[in-house]
Amino acid sequence: MRRTYSPPEVLQRRCTGCNLCVEACPGFVLEMINKKASVVRGDWCIGCGHCGAVCPVAAIRHEASAAGKGPGPKPAASPEQIMQMLRERRSVRAYRDRPVPKKVLERIIEAGRYAPTGRNSQNVRYVVVQSPAEIARLREMTIAFYAKVFSWVRNRFGALLFSLFVGRRTVAYLQESIPKLEHAKELIDQGEDCLFYNAPAMLVVHAEAWDTCSAFNGAVALYNCSLMAHTLGVGCCFNGYLQSAVNNDRRIKRWLDIPRDHRCFGAMTLGYQKIRYQHLVKRDPAKAAWR
Repeated sequence: MRRTYSPPEVLQRRCTGCNLCVEACPGFVLEMINKKASVVRGDWCIGCGHCGAVCPVAAIRHEASAAGKGPGPKPAASPEQIMQMLRERRSVRAYRDRPVPKKVLERIIEAGRYAPTGRNSQNVRYVVVQSPAEIARLREMTIAFYAKVFSWVRNRFGALLFSLFVGRRTVAYLQESIPKLEHAKELIDQGEDCLFYNAPAMLVVHAEAWDTCSAFNGAVALYNCSLMAHTLGVGCCFNGYLQSAVNNDRRIKRWLDIPRDHRCFGAMTLGYQKIRYQHLVKRDPAKAAWR
């Protein structure tokens, strides 16, 4: 169930009637009455804290308000700095044999905590796997899952049946990937880790499957984590193979203690990168339609 919040309290003596809190409130909680902001639909409050954050005279008290210095007149980073960081961040698939301290992982997750969520649900959950034995076990289960999947798609009848669940295009994609994955399997048999890249930590995010905002919430939170990891000198790589395995193998889902009514909405490896990228890369032009 969604967390319920107490409505904001408006200090009428301080209120100057600027109307900013009414304009900023996404839940229609506040209205102007007699030229003062007033709470009229308190039970609609989603706890976003916008009302208190926007008030120039501190006339609103709310549990979501945070103490301390607020944002300045300009963003903390320039557009050029943000673009440079976005272009610097790479998908890292080569890690040093060095654990990521728990305090660093906590700072990475803290960045995810401040990602926006639909209706301010703040429903994203995190699973951190950092024990070498636990990562090895997760790798073993994930490889076993894909071995089963590819045994199905190699078989004509199995592929037809499988396509009823995932669609023909997905099956065709999996069939095209068989040579590549067979090569990866050979490397794995030789002791190389082509799945998690010997990463010292794994991060999985999950949330309620029934919430239509959960996919967005989880993806944005994990991307926030990836940007913070980059600034802390920690490399990462989003891992769709693990995400799909979690959502389609009940054994893996139970092992990670993910509730039955939740889905995994992102996973990534984390570790100190072995290879340093010396240059930026190009990307295709944005596919934008202007109306």
